[in-house]
Amino acid sequence: MNNVRTSGPLPVPPQVAEASAQGIISHRSDAFRALLPEVLDGLRPFFGTRAPILPFTCSGTGGMEAAVVNCLAPGDRVLAVSAGHFGDRFAEVARCYGADVTVHQVPWGTAPTAADVAEALRAAGPVRAVLLTHNETSTGVLAPLRELCVAIRESSDALILVDGVSSVGAARFDMDDWGVDVAVTVTQKALMAQPGLSLIATSRRALRVAHEGGQRRYYFDFPRMAAAVEEGTTTYTPAVAVLQGLRAAVGMLRAEGPERVFERHRAAAGTLRQSLLELGMTPAADAWCASPTVTAVHLPDGVGASGVRRALEREHGILVASGRSAWKENTVRIGHMGAFHAAEIEDTVAALGRVLGTTAFPRREVQAPGGHA
Repeated sequence: MNNVRTSGPLPVPPQVAEASAQGIISHRSDAFRALLPEVLDGLRPFFGTRAPILPFTCSGTGGMEAAVVNCLAPGDRVLAVSAGHFGDRFAEVARCYGADVTVHQVPWGTAPTAADVAEALRAAGPVRAVLLTHNETSTGVLAPLRELCVAIRESSDALILVDGVSSVGAARFDMDDWGVDVAVTVTQKALMAQPGLSLIATSRRALRVAHEGGQRRYYFDFPRMAAAVEEGTTTYTPAVAVLQGLRAAVGMLRAEGPERVFERHRAAAGTLRQSLLELGMTPAADAWCASPTVTAVHLPDGVGASGVRRALEREHGILVASGRSAWKENTVRIGHMGAFHAAEIEDTVAALGRVLGTTAFPRREVQAPGGHA
């Protein structure tokens, strides 16, 4: 069996696979009305919220689109803070629906700071919403979300919409305390379940905005889904088997305890980063903002990510991801989220050293989009 070290989808624990295979139930049945609130209530400590959590059957990008169509109208002014490929994507989704988007671009490999965001808000003027990416998997960066939210709230009443796709369930996320209005995550990453659901926590303010305005939508309607969830069901047919597996996954996470889950991810990230440095490799992210779920690492000059990925898979049964955008061929990304063992991380580093044929090599300088190193 392959050692899957990508940024998702990821292998699920046997208990989750078994729960998903127990047989389909109707989403209008009493069994489902018992299942859904158990799952959503179990997720609250990982979102850090008492707000409604809405399950939409779609990818994380679908969840981002749902946030946009419910909270923004054409012409609304938006500040998108981007530190990589997925921050850019959030901005693109808003722009697709007619928002007037100003992008504050942070150099790849580092995270926005509170001072950055405060200055960007001053420059942008009044905005309807700020789009943030908590964990940028293209560069392996975790943003200081609490500090960013404080900076926004000090000068603006803008809605705060957050991509938490690869952070919720692996890093602290205190939605209510930090003043986040919408937080989007998915099942197939830190939550240890199969792909198929986007889970969207929505503040009461966000629900009010969606009820009063936003865009025309049908499937991705927050108020209708919130009303259905209140009744123990969903607006339309959900990925029932994924929810059944997610119940088992959430039970495992709750049994482990949020703090131990977060520490497990931090420890794996730190061990991997140190091992890469000892090999002479350059992690892409600045140390102060290194992600607990994905590590991006620059390859030596002249070495292509596609070839490294193929060799790791064929020779060692290890799957890693290549970089994104301008980093596609000079960077590989190693995932350490959800259900994993320390030995899998150690095996990945050892195999990477063997594929590259050396235990130490010169570090490369990699240019990010826009010319930032």
